[in-house]
Amino acid sequence: MESQESHRIVVTLAQKARDGADAQQLADFIVSSWQTIEASLSPIIGQRSVATLYKRSFYLASREHPWLMDMHEGMQTTVNLAALKAALLERTSAEIAAGAGAALQMFYEALTNLIGASLTERLMRSVWADLFPVPTQENSA
Repeated sequence: MESQESHRIVVTLAQKARDGADAQQLADFIVSSWQTIEASLSPIIGQRSVATLYKRSFYLASREHPWLMDMHEGMQTTVNLAALKAALLERTSAEIAAGAGAALQMFYEALTNLIGASLTERLMRSVWADLFPVPTQENSA
C-alpha cells in the first residue's frame, strides 16, 4: 500500500523534471537525497541495513525501470552513489525522475514494512520534509 509520504517523492521528482531540471541537476538531487538518507539512518539501523534496503529498493524499482537493474547487483555493505550518479546521467530527466523516484518510494515502503509506519515516519520526518516538501495545490495539479 502506497503511503502519502512515498507518493510525495514521486510527485516532487516529476515536478522537478517538468520544471526543466536537467539530468545533472536531478542526478545531483537524487545522490544528495540518498546521502541524507544514509547519514540519517546508518547510526540507527546500521550501514549494512541501509545498503540492504537500498539494494532491495532498486531491485523492486527495476521491474518497471530495467535500466536500474545494475544498481542492486554486487553491493555488499555500502551504498555506491558514484555508480548511481553515473547511471542516472545516462538517462533523460523524465527517466531519472520516474526510476529514481520509484527506488526512493520502494525504500520508504520497504522501511515501513520492516519497522512499521509510525517509526518510519518519525525517523524520516526531517529527511522527507527537507527533500520532498508537501506539494501545494498549484504544484500537485
